[in-house]
Amino acid sequence: MIVEVLTIITSFLSDNSTTIAVVLLLYIFRESVAGLISRLKSLFYENGGSKVSIETAPLDRDDKKTAPLEEAVEKPDSADAAEKIQEREKDQNWFSEMHKAFLDGRIEDADAAFKAYAIDEKDQSKLEENKALYFYFKFENGKDDAAIKELEKLASFASTEESKFSVLTWLSFCLSDSKQHKKEIGVWRSAKSEAKSNLLITKATISLAYALNKDGQANEAKAELLKRLKEAEEDEQLSSLYEALSDIELSLGNKTISVYCKDKSLEYYPGNRNELFNSAYAASNEDIDEISISNYVTLVGIDRDNSTALNNLGAQAQEADLKIIAIENYKRSASFKNTLAMANQGYLLLDAGFVSEAEEIAQQALAENDTHQNIYSLLTAIHERKEKEKKKWDELSSKALDRQKSVRTYLEQYYLGQSELLEGVWVLNGKHQVSIKIDDGSFKASWSEELAGFSVSNYAVELAGKVTGSTFAGTYKRKRTDGAQTGLLGLSSDMHVSCIGFLNQDEKTLNIVASSLREDLCLFLSRA
Repeated sequence: MIVEVLTIITSFLSDNSTTIAVVLLLYIFRESVAGLISRLKSLFYENGGSKVSIETAPLDRDDKKTAPLEEAVEKPDSADAAEKIQEREKDQNWFSEMHKAFLDGRIEDADAAFKAYAIDEKDQSKLEENKALYFYFKFENGKDDAAIKELEKLASFASTEESKFSVLTWLSFCLSDSKQHKKEIGVWRSAKSEAKSNLLITKATISLAYALNKDGQANEAKAELLKRLKEAEEDEQLSSLYEALSDIELSLGNKTISVYCKDKSLEYYPGNRNELFNSAYAASNEDIDEISISNYVTLVGIDRDNSTALNNLGAQAQEADLKIIAIENYKRSASFKNTLAMANQGYLLLDAGFVSEAEEIAQQALAENDTHQNIYSLLTAIHERKEKEKKKWDELSSKALDRQKSVRTYLEQYYLGQSELLEGVWVLNGKHQVSIKIDDGSFKASWSEELAGFSVSNYAVELAGKVTGSTFAGTYKRKRTDGAQTGLLGLSSDMHVSCIGFLNQDEKTLNIVASSLREDLCLFLSRA
């Protein structure tokens, strides 16, 4: 997936000329530091700037909505990466010489360094890739506009599809840096039509989408990705397409769908630690708790010393008012010297009653003679509180996982479903008929129902929403019509809940669930 990554970094390169050398070195040594490059891409797009590491400022202590989150950069194993880089540098002396010469303005020396390398290079494909890199430097540092023509010529005579794609990537960088977006679009349209490998067709489609997006054609970029999404079958390609869709949807202002896409990409690449974090972080920013919790839990399960994920998982638990679970994650994170987690832990201990400290004090008291009986009561209360919160957390995690599965089905039907399949007569609970008719992309349905408590209560229900594919997003309203008031032990009366609906893959069941994990709405309509 390195080519898509490099395409994303184009904006970073164009805005940060002093760091071009570093990024290019990362490209050359991509086998050892691919994870770091991936984080650069994701962090750049999430924060809209050049910075790659941000910690959010601590919230005011009176703000009870959420706890501070942290965004971090995944780092490769430093010793292993350094060793591999040193090995590669032995074979890349020509690059160091060439690069330094370009930076010093010694163009002839830079040309000589590359030509000396080219004479000894026996691998034609590798030579073409490095020659493309050389032309990129001639364009960027050597101020040689003819380098674009040389890259075009090199691409037309490339020995393999793979090396051609690499050449086109550097050509794309040059065109993007010089704001020649129309020409860059043409490059990737041609590459897409000429590619024979399914993988390269997908990569070219993604590069085309990003080029279109830079040219202000986000809707066209989305259309290209959706067309390829219907054709691709390999997991790697599907993951990349949904990841690209996430970026395009975000540029269109569709933040929720962008988060859904980022999570959907993980369905095809579930072990991607970097994107698990990115997905969870993006979801938490949009209050999409089912994805945030599920992916943080998954990440911590396979990366137990990820202090940033542990901190943010603690924040999720704190927002759910599960303070003991939050403290546990903050403490684990703090054990890895995470200072933000230490701050979160300190505030939560102060506000939540010092649970761990109370237990420690109680244990110290047990060692003394004539221990007061309230110490035993305290230990019992701590134990009961832990068990109660653990049960609630297990229930919430399970509910989040179920909702995540629903969201993934929803997204699939959102893109690939057919709206007309929602029309017709449906049956709720085996007795209430619900007629759905779509008008200009929207629908409204209503029915009456009875709910039994200590007595039977009558309700008027209205469901309305905007249709996309075989899904809708809208509201569920339920209002009591018999004029009676709900007692302390009676059923809840009026409801007004944002919801989403989607057709199951068997096309026989229409699922309706609340948009928020914290709302309890789950309806199943069957075809009449």
